[in-house]
Amino acid sequence: MLLDDAIAALNERLKAGRHRCRVQRMNQRLYLRATLPSRSGGASSQQRLPIGNATPIELAQAEVLAIQLSLEIQNGTFAWINWIKDEEELKSEESKTHTVRDFIKAAERLHASKYAKNPERGKESWSKKWKPALNKLPSSGPASEAVLLRVIQQMPASTAGRRDQGNLLAHIAESINIDPQKLRKASHGYGVAKLTKRDIPSDEKIVECYEKLREPHWKWAWGCCATFGLRPHELVEVEINPDGTATVSDKTKTGSRIVKACLSIWIDKFNLMCPHRPTQSVNSLAKVFGDALDRAGISMRPYSLRHAYALRLLSLGVPPELGARLMGHSVQMHTQTYQRWIDADRIKKSMERFNL
Repeated sequence: MLLDDAIAALNERLKAGRHRCRVQRMNQRLYLRATLPSRSGGASSQQRLPIGNATPIELAQAEVLAIQLSLEIQNGTFAWINWIKDEEELKSEESKTHTVRDFIKAAERLHASKYAKNPERGKESWSKKWKPALNKLPSSGPASEAVLLRVIQQMPASTAGRRDQGNLLAHIAESINIDPQKLRKASHGYGVAKLTKRDIPSDEKIVECYEKLREPHWKWAWGCCATFGLRPHELVEVEINPDGTATVSDKTKTGSRIVKACLSIWIDKFNLMCPHRPTQSVNSLAKVFGDALDRAGISMRPYSLRHAYALRLLSLGVPPELGARLMGHSVQMHTQTYQRWIDADRIKKSMERFNL
């Protein structure tokens, strides 16, 4: 683990120096990883160069070689013949089949490097994101591109889970020189193209479903998601304020933010000022909430309430930039997800302006 820490620190120095490569450990070998020209004349891509055994002595030399490689890339003087002395050794490394155990160890190294400065956040991320993705792998055997692709394709199509876990598996695969392109392509499919009008409940339907719930904490949870467009896990520590806003905790996905109620009349209708907060943890609340909705015969999911909140803001003239801030995601994510409705709203307002 000390060697992995040293590699992470070295890569931080390379990043700070704007050098175009990183040092990577794979099993007991060290590599330089960078975007390099294809040896067969094709397009440039992320590739790795073997530079020695994974030892502290070799690591010290790796930093020198990394800077040298970066300068050659920058100056356009890189040549494969200067870096690869043993063609057969390279072919042997590239043809190696990684096992599931190798893949999990690579995930642990990558995770440790990513969260070296914030281990508490890393611990939560491992249990919530990394471990569930790794649990979908076979218990043993090879972890080849074909195996990983099959794992991703078996996940429910057009879901956030497939997108997030598939991309994470692709990221880990890339760290051990497995081509991630097909894996990332298989992870696509969740977003604007899959969000249809039927996924957006009307205000009347939202109230109707609220009335079907009997348990006070799930009624309160439903009302909060509808009124403030919250993600389910944000219910754990959200505070409803007397001025018609809600304060989302800084421990959530995107940090602390203030959210405006829309519709504000729902604060009283759903009795949100008298919180009956669910007792589940951040990691389990969404699943248990979904089970409660199933018991009540409600097929609608909490994220549909979030989509409805976004379009309600749009219909009231709230600019996409402010809508994105209220919902706690990027403007790019906001516009990608709701672009068709944003465009339709702009066209409508333009027609009204010019009396068309």
